[in-house]
Amino acid sequence: MMNLSGNRGFVLFINLILITLIGLFIPLLIQQQKINYRILQNRITASQNIEAVEAGLQYQLYFLKEEELLLAENLELNSQLKVELLGEEDDNFIYLTASLAGSIPYNAELKLEKESLKIIEKKIYRSE
Repeated sequence: MMNLSGNRGFVLFINLILITLIGLFIPLLIQQQKINYRILQNRITASQNIEAVEAGLQYQLYFLKEEELLLAENLELNSQLKVELLGEEDDNFIYLTASLAGSIPYNAELKLEKESLKIIEKKIYRSE
């Protein structure tokens, strides 16, 4: 055991313990910052992907209203965002879908009334 003489030894011992604890916790703080950065990047990517599939639905809706076309194609927004568009219809409704595959994939679905093109249902969800 360490022989402590007066206050000097006690202060030295406390300083040694504090320096050791600081040395142990600095890597934990750095790791926490890395995790926070990854979470932020995932949130940014997810937001971009939601906007991409919603833009795909708007693109399909434009072609449906202006040119009366149902699309079945791939839309490349940039090198990382490629949205697959698909338009289908039955007797009463038109179904528009937009899918984005990637690190955080999303799907969007739009159900329209065939006669008036009134939006019945719109869903945007994360697909796994």
